Amino acid sequence: MLILQGNLGGIIIGMQPKLTGSSAELSDLPRHDPDTGFHIEGFYQYKINNNISITPGLIWLTAPNHNEENEDIFIGVVRTTFKI
Repeated sequence: MLILQGNLGGIIIGMQPKLTGSSAELSDLPRHDPDTGFHIEGFYQYKINNNISITPGLIWLTAPNHNEENEDIFIGVVRTTFKI
């Protein structure tokens, strides 16, 4: 419970799969990812009633594709959940 009964807030931190090394002889492909990128998400689930909830959130991707030369990405999301 966060602020109101039945609502839920959270933060999720993770990392997409990362290539740390390879013995494969692949022409121009890198044998490891040069940097480390993270997936950070914050959300707040609003309970409308017993059957419907709306969850806005923000996703932040740092160093997309594990490459710090790529700019960070911010994604706004809205999820709606219907229960029977």
